[in-house]
Amino acid sequence: MKKGTVKTFLFPSSVTVGYIPNKYVFEANIINGTLQLGGIEGRFLDLISKTLGFTYRLKFPLDREIGTLYENGSWTGLIGMLQRKETDMALNFLIRSEQRAKTVDFSDFYEMSDIRFLVDKPGVVPSKWSLFYPFNIATWICILLILLIVPKLVIFILNLRISYTKLFFEMLGTFLQQSFTIKLNSPRSNTVLFPWIVFAMMVSLFYSSTLLSFITIPLEEPPLENFEELSQAVAKGTYRCFGLKGSHLLPALLTSEQEHLRILGKVIKEKAWFLDKNDELKNLKEILTKSAIIDNRFKLEILHNTLEYDSYVLSRDPLVSIGFVIALRKDFCCERRLNVIISRIKRAGLYQKLEKEELFRIFLSKNETIEENNSLQLKIYDFFGAFMFLMIGYFLSLLTLLCETIYFRLRIKH
Repeated sequence: MKKGTVKTFLFPSSVTVGYIPNKYVFEANIINGTLQLGGIEGRFLDLISKTLGFTYRLKFPLDREIGTLYENGSWTGLIGMLQRKETDMALNFLIRSEQRAKTVDFSDFYEMSDIRFLVDKPGVVPSKWSLFYPFNIATWICILLILLIVPKLVIFILNLRISYTKLFFEMLGTFLQQSFTIKLNSPRSNTVLFPWIVFAMMVSLFYSSTLLSFITIPLEEPPLENFEELSQAVAKGTYRCFGLKGSHLLPALLTSEQEHLRILGKVIKEKAWFLDKNDELKNLKEILTKSAIIDNRFKLEILHNTLEYDSYVLSRDPLVSIGFVIALRKDFCCERRLNVIISRIKRAGLYQKLEKEELFRIFLSKNETIEENNSLQLKIYDFFGAFMFLMIGYFLSLLTLLCETIYFRLRIKH
């Protein structure tokens, strides 16, 4: 074998690795005088080191950034340490980009993921208006229009000698399972009114069958599901959106072909909505109030599982698919050998195994007991809409009675 070929397959006995301390992602702890790595990226590095037979020295940037490019061509964070040759490689869910490729080299992809956002749910719809929830606005409008038009048509078709108001309330009563008090016994009248009776019965059944479920099980406001909805909410000022400082996210948003993504990136830049210390999960929990965090899917799943799970949701649609790589300094000797090991790890599905184990570790660390309250007692607050509707009806009745009394007294005097 040629000398040059042998060199490409040799690997240094010691490697300096750049990382960012981050719980469940890359953890470095001294236990009984021995360095032990935890987190998915830390365990991935440990797996590679054991396979290739090298030891590692860890070093993290003081700014805890992945890397931001300055106008003079220098980089901060992990990329900056590789540029200054302070480290040989770096791991932290790094992504290949044209800007970074001018300064550092990259290994092959060792895992595919995508960019999404995690956002808190808006909460439940107030149950006091549950009286109107069984139908949407369009359905209520259609029912009202039909109720206003049909009495006029019935009077015209049957040539009835009754007032429109009386027939209107007769038909309104059929929604409440009330029978007609008007005597209409002819075959023609029965034929005309039969479709209305069926319609009123179906509406009444649909309404009553769903009303109880809307009262006992609170409805939830729909959360933000995609980046277009997030951009609109951020532009209106109803939501904030945070991204990791020094990541590739902001340049990707600002240069996107889609206008709503450019608007989102512009607002993030102007407001400086960046996460500096992304290892502080407690800080992220405090931030997530009417806010969204954009990051790769696995990091968001970590955060999601550490929070109250049902109170937050991941976006339905991804922004873009990405591949994680190891960043290498430009003159690193053994990229080919590293790629061979990465290929074997991918084929064996070991990285996916590490992901599942870290998520299971979070599940075990929560140690929570979920208590289900099977009590479905209804409170006065739940019937607020019904009581309000009743009070308005009585008020209008009293107002009508008062107006009629005044009208007849004035008429008697004159």
